[in-house]
Amino acid sequence: MLPVVVGIVTTSALARADVTGSHDGQLVVKHVATPIAAAGVLSQTGTSVTGTLAIGGDSSAAGGQYMVTGKATPKRLKVAGVAHGVALVWKAKIAGDTLAGRLRLKGVGVKTAGTLTLVRNPALADGSTCDAVFTSNQTYFTTQVQATALLACTACHVPGGQAEATRFHVTTTDALATARSVAAFVDSANPDGSRILEKPLLIVPHGGGQQMLPGSNEEQILRHWVGLIAAAGCR
Repeated sequence: MLPVVVGIVTTSALARADVTGSHDGQLVVKHVATPIAAAGVLSQTGTSVTGTLAIGGDSSAAGGQYMVTGKATPKRLKVAGVAHGVALVWKAKIAGDTLAGRLRLKGVGVKTAGTLTLVRNPALADGSTCDAVFTSNQTYFTTQVQATALLACTACHVPGGQAEATRFHVTTTDALATARSVAAFVDSANPDGSRILEKPLLIVPHGGGQQMLPGSNEEQILRHWVGLIAAAGCR
C-alpha cells in the first residue's frame, strides 16, 4: 500500500499550479482599438497568491500599479486589489505559463472591463559573459550604478522584497551579482530599448511605478553602463 500512497502524493504535487514569476502581456478592452500593455509579478505559497499588476496608461483610465492578493487552484487564479481609489478584480484560467481571463476595474468615474492575458517570462542567461566589463569598471559600477542609479531598486528587487519573484535582482552585498543581473536585461542591438532602462522609466508597465526620471543623473549613469555592455557585445 505504501508505494500507492506515495504515488498519489507525488501526482498531486505535480498537478499543483504555481504562478510565481514575472509576467508580461496585454489588456484588451472592448471598443478600445489598441491593447493596453500590462505586466505582473506574482508569488505563490500553497494556494495563496500575492504580487503586483501594472496596467499601462494613467490613473484617469485606471492605469497604474495594483498590489493584489488572492488564491490559485491548479487551473484558476483570482486576485484583487485597490489603487488610487480603483478596485481591481481578475479571474484567470491557468494554462501552463499563460494566465488569461476577465479583468474588472471600478472606481469613481471609472468602470472598465476586458480580458487580461499575461505570459510568464522565460529564464535569462546569468549575465556572466559580461564579467569583463564589470572587472574593468568595477569602481564605477559600485559607486555609481549600484549605489546611485539602482538605489531605488533595493526597495523591492531584493530577497523578501515585493519584486523578489522577478528576474532582476539587486544583491546589495555582491556588486558582481548585481552587474550580471543588469547585463541580462541589456539589448546590445538596441541599447536604448533595453528593459533595464524601460522599466524604471515607466516606458513599459512596471509594478514599482516610475523610479527614474528622464534626464536625471540616475538615468544617465545607468544608460552609460548599458552602453558599455552593448559596446562589449557580450549580450
